[in-house]
Amino acid sequence: MCGIFAYAGTENAAPLLIDGLRAVEYRGYDSAGISVIDSSGAIKTIKRGDHKASLENLSSEVSGGELAGVVGIGHTRWATHGLVNQQNSHPHESISGVVSIAHNGIIENFIELKDELVDTGVQFKSETDSEVLAHLVGHSVASGTSLREAVIGASSRIKGNTAVVAVSTAEPDIVVGLRIGNAGGIVVGKNDHAAVMASDTIALLPYTSEVIYLEPGEVVEIRKDGVQLFDLEGSSISRDAVVTVQNFEAAQKGNHPHFMSKEIAEEPDAVQAAMRGRADFANGTISLPEISLTLDQIRSIDRVILTGMGTSMHTGMFGASVIESIARIPSVCENSSELRYRNPVLNSKTLVIAMTQSGETADTLAAIEYARQAGALQGVILEMEGSQATRVADFTLGVKAGQEICVASTKTMIASMMTLLELAVFLGQARGVIDANRVKEIVSQMAELPSLISTALDLNDEITALADRLCKYEDLLYLGRGAQLPMALEGALKMKEIAYIHAEGNPAGEMKHGMNALLGPGMATIVCAPQNDLYPKMLSNISEVKARGGEVIAIVSENDETIERVADHVIRVPECPELLQPFVTLIPLQILAYRTALALDRDPDKPRNLAKTVTVE
Repeated sequence: MCGIFAYAGTENAAPLLIDGLRAVEYRGYDSAGISVIDSSGAIKTIKRGDHKASLENLSSEVSGGELAGVVGIGHTRWATHGLVNQQNSHPHESISGVVSIAHNGIIENFIELKDELVDTGVQFKSETDSEVLAHLVGHSVASGTSLREAVIGASSRIKGNTAVVAVSTAEPDIVVGLRIGNAGGIVVGKNDHAAVMASDTIALLPYTSEVIYLEPGEVVEIRKDGVQLFDLEGSSISRDAVVTVQNFEAAQKGNHPHFMSKEIAEEPDAVQAAMRGRADFANGTISLPEISLTLDQIRSIDRVILTGMGTSMHTGMFGASVIESIARIPSVCENSSELRYRNPVLNSKTLVIAMTQSGETADTLAAIEYARQAGALQGVILEMEGSQATRVADFTLGVKAGQEICVASTKTMIASMMTLLELAVFLGQARGVIDANRVKEIVSQMAELPSLISTALDLNDEITALADRLCKYEDLLYLGRGAQLPMALEGALKMKEIAYIHAEGNPAGEMKHGMNALLGPGMATIVCAPQNDLYPKMLSNISEVKARGGEVIAIVSENDETIERVADHVIRVPECPELLQPFVTLIPLQILAYRTALALDRDPDKPRNLAKTVTVE
């Protein structure tokens, strides 16, 4: 979610970089910094790590005009690796001082690369993974490689999604930008006097209404008189700019036709944002500083109740699963509108966790107010911090996914799932149920998740063909077991919300208790069946559907060679540990609903009869 802005033109870059960072500050305000190539050809960097005051303090520091130059880069940060301080702020300079970079993404193999660089004599100044890039690029440039080739070479050595911008004293008139995978995007624009690039279109609007969106696997060079795109092999790319209507909505959509498609594409960033400041990948630890409960209170918890409505309830079901399996606390998820009225037994040893994107959902607010009066411990997991729910709870965990415009929630759900996984690990360690080695193992797996989600997003074209088939059905069945059940329920909900097709989500083991009566050629079935302990049972369930003439779409692990013998259509998601499987099966379910809605000429952003926030019963 970090924000990037770069400028190459004829005016003093420093104040323009500050203005550009203000436009993308919502993407990260832990820290802020800029690097400018001054009139002597040297890189000058100023950084602040003052949490929400970082950008304003940085602005004050450069307002005197001492920092002057016409080419520069800037960055606002959500911390992932290392504390929030000046040393860990971006941009990062190479040890030779010939290169400065700003980076958005997680470098999954940074420890290996850092050890390699330390062995060559590099002394790191920060705790971040991003500094690795600065030294790799700087070493190549110092050896005579062009900045563009050096950035491409460095990116080829890292694992994980990456967006990076770089400047060099060797080529002081250009900025290089690169995008690998589905990390935060880069948008480029120019006018007669300058070229600019940023994380979001809105930062470019003071300069131009014509923009170019960098695709994964592309590199760009900007200079005051132009923009040039390249692929990773160095071949030039020709692409016309597109006109962006100068308003908030169009700017925020970027090159996506709908907010829903944009927000699905942002899910690697959303998961990454939910880990910032909580998952320490270098040391393999989880910390949740937002939780104010004492150790005695945490150890006294004998039951966890998660509550929410719609997508939030399905998220809570996933949370109950991971809290129970990792922290070994009896956990359930309940619909808020039922919980508030059924007079549940709650006490000081009960932890009630409310799931709500807005923090304003009426039934959920009523449920947590009931819990407060009963003396239960309370937590809230939400996107809109500062809302009413946060004023009732004992602690609040923001999911940090960024504003979601589409009524049907996508990126907020997946970021909330990551937040719940972190909470489960935190509770498990605090209660002595899991040791440091197990925590380190889970954190290592979490680091790979943005890349896994990016891979799942590449299924878009394949899923479009399946969506065209589903349009003919009036009834759909979604099946799952274990942690896949809430994903199946969510898939059905999304199809109902935006495609207006009747869809039911059910536990696969429930089929013989009613659902079998509906099976037949008139109902297609979507099955969540990655390879895990429950996989053999899912195969049996698929056979039941097929025996009754039903069409089956199965979401399976990439290397599954068995299921296509029984399923009609197969969607393959990346292989991953079972703990992460719900994240990667969720993606195709969301895309399938979106593509089906488009095939039926529905507006996925504004489904009929629904609103983003339900503030009444």
